[in-house]
Amino acid sequence: MMRRPSHLSTALLALSAVMLLGACQRTDADMALLESPAVGDVYAAQLSGFSRYAFTDDEGKPTDPAYGLMQVVSADPDGVVVVTQNAASAGKSLSHNDIRGDLADIEFDEGEQIAIGRAELARARGDGLIFTVKRPTDE
Repeated sequence: MMRRPSHLSTALLALSAVMLLGACQRTDADMALLESPAVGDVYAAQLSGFSRYAFTDDEGKPTDPAYGLMQVVSADPDGVVVVTQNAASAGKSLSHNDIRGDLADIEFDEGEQIAIGRAELARARGDGLIFTVKRPTDE
């Protein structure tokens, strides 16, 4: 005897397909921005994958991996130079929330400027070190 799918399983399947499509579109949009970077672009990223400095929490305990935002301060055909957010967290969720906001309260550390080559940008996105890209003028 063959069972027919329930309405709930059909709805869940449809929702999964929509989410997958959205994720693919976001990946394509992120890659397009990484392939043509501009000053002011912001990346939600695993900061500890780029910075040579250790990150700590409010109690001074090491945070590894550390997640936060990076902002492009210069861009040329070879790649970008970014600065990291002054604060970092142990989870990606805060970075996702921060990059979705207006960025007005985000402070960046101009003291460490990190050069990232074009090929490395794409690799970092593929490896999950950069997981969301925003061009503030796109809002």
